[in-house]
Amino acid sequence: MQLYHIALNNILRRKAKMLFVLLGLLIGVATIVSVYGVVEAMRAEMTRQVAKFGANIVITPDAGELTFSYGGITLPAVLFDVEQLTGEDVAAIENIPSREVIRAVAPKLLGLATAGGRHQGDADGQNVVVVGANLQQEFMVKPWLRLRSGEEMRSDEQKASESGTVPSGENAPAAEKEMDFAMLDLAREDLTRLVLSDEQILVGSSLAATLGVMEGDLLTLSGREFQVFAVLKDSGSAEDEQILLNLSAAQALLARPEQVTVIELAADYTLGSEGVLLSELQEALPNVEVTSLRQEALRRDEMITRLVRFGTSVSVLILFVGMLVVGLTMSGAVRERTREIGVFRAIGFRKSDVAKIILLEGFIISVLGGMLGYFVGMAVAYYAGPLLANMSIQVPWRLDLFGLSVLLAILIGLLACIVPARQAAKLDPAEALRFI
Repeated sequence: MQLYHIALNNILRRKAKMLFVLLGLLIGVATIVSVYGVVEAMRAEMTRQVAKFGANIVITPDAGELTFSYGGITLPAVLFDVEQLTGEDVAAIENIPSREVIRAVAPKLLGLATAGGRHQGDADGQNVVVVGANLQQEFMVKPWLRLRSGEEMRSDEQKASESGTVPSGENAPAAEKEMDFAMLDLAREDLTRLVLSDEQILVGSSLAATLGVMEGDLLTLSGREFQVFAVLKDSGSAEDEQILLNLSAAQALLARPEQVTVIELAADYTLGSEGVLLSELQEALPNVEVTSLRQEALRRDEMITRLVRFGTSVSVLILFVGMLVVGLTMSGAVRERTREIGVFRAIGFRKSDVAKIILLEGFIISVLGGMLGYFVGMAVAYYAGPLLANMSIQVPWRLDLFGLSVLLAILIGLLACIVPARQAAKLDPAEALRFI
């Protein structure tokens, strides 16, 4: 009979006590696994949202600013030496070493135009905001933008006429205008539809209702006639009040050839470093201002950091309690097995053999505790994680975490069994045999 046979038989014979030891290890490991799984899933989800849902880098012209006072009165700041963005700046972005990190480059030109309707009673002479852009890239940067079909518009107008209200996004309930970012990726517009000629435009939902235009209508902008390619769906964003058209058409309409007002970038930081990308952009475009829009990400990261600290503190406390449970239970088992240990020593077992039996028992229980703790912790993270994080997260089942869980449980179990093993090894066989 080998030593591990003795250890295994003792575990099976003392099921209640060993189950108590197993439960202590299981709870400790499960706590660490669940906290780690939820935190890592939250970080991954944040990175995914930053990469997919909106621009996270904005490039604007750099301008000097001069503030001065006269007679004790501070006058408003005066801008000077304003550098305009051009198509060359867009081309420079395409040539930076970290270009693969950028998912979308969306240059745009903003300006005002005078809108005149086609039908009698339509708004005439109203100033509207026009945005010239590469529309496919613009829709990638802003996935909440979607096109309304003609049937949807006619249905909305019919409902509005029956209720006596204006079918405008401004009158939509706030709850309906909130963007559900969890569903945006599934609802993203088919980019192959966004092929417009320079005589076609997209009109925001609220502005379309104000101007009284719909898909297929003609609309005059600053004396130039355009066809409404489609109307945007209500999104609760600034685009509801804007007109979108091709960048080249906007540059011709506003008489600003090759000029760009702002460049928005959507970057996937899972493919590279944010700091490296920003430094390369600043080096390639020395006369612009590069801004990283990370406020929301930083806020959530701070929340995650606090969660990590709290979870770590709780996990360490639970592991310490689990170690005490294992140590006390094994020490009690050693005292109960004084006669058995005396027999082992009397038939020739060395002190090291007795200590190995106790350590083997702890090792077997620790392996089981680590395995069960991993599965329990991952199940808690998988089902309770989205509720605790208050966001849609996917917790992956990771083999490396499984191995770490088992190793951690073994470490805790063996450390807790050192003292009981030393106690068992120091038992005097002559004194132990008195209990027979």
